[in-house]
Parts: sequence; structure tokens; C-alpha cells
Amino acid sequence: MKMMKKMMGQHSHGSGGSMAMMQKMMGQKGEEAESGDNPMQQMMGTCMGMCTEMLNTMRRTTSLAVYAQPELHQLFEEWLAAREGDVLKLIEERGGSLDPEALAAALSMSPASVTALLAHLQNQGKIRLHAETVEKS
Repeated sequence: MKMMKKMMGQHSHGSGGSMAMMQKMMGQKGEEAESGDNPMQQMMGTCMGMCTEMLNTMRRTTSLAVYAQPELHQLFEEWLAAREGDVLKLIEERGGSLDPEALAAALSMSPASVTALLAHLQNQGKIRLHAETVEKS
């Protein structure tokens, strides 16, 4: 803040106009540009890095949006409903309780996918999960 007040004070005394002030702040002109110790130049570099990262993220999001078409959402919802039905049926057939790993094998799904599916069913109130052990992988 002190540096900004100083720069603004210099600007108000007619030191070359707005462009000269911006060039000096950004280290494009004067001694600070040569030394590389200009805090404004460092801040601008940080800001430009953040902008680049945001644009890259937006680019990735846009490329993934291709897969987020309404038709694919509908197909996924149908697949999810079928898998939910399979899970509920298997739990019922096997006495009301089933190990997630056995469930994954029976459904030909990964344990991680089954865990997500079980969490989804629990959030809907269709099942209750009971954690007996937690292991470090």
C-alpha cells in the first residue's frame, strides 16, 4: 500500500502520465526492471500465473463438457438405477447383509465404484452402512 501511495504521489507531480506510472510499476522502465526486485513485477507474474491456471482449468472443463450431454446423463441415470436395483436385490437374497468386496465381485465392479454406489444408496435412505474396520492401503 505504501508503494502504491508513493507511485500515485509521483504521478500527481507530473512524472510522465499514466503509461509511465504503469511501466514503472510493472518494472518495464527504470532501475527496478534491471534489478528484478520490483514487487509489482513479481505480483504481476503471480497474477499472470493464476490467470494461466484458470484458463487451463476452463479449457479442461470445456473439453469434459462434451461428455455431459443430456442423452449421456439419461443413460447414466438408467445405468445407476439398474445397478441400485442389483445391489438391493443381492443384499436381500443374501440375508440382508453383504460385504462390499463380495458385492463388487458379484456386480463386476471395482470396490471403489461399489463404495460410491453404496454411499449414494445410503444418502437416499435405501440402505444402512456399518463400518467394522478401516484399513490403510
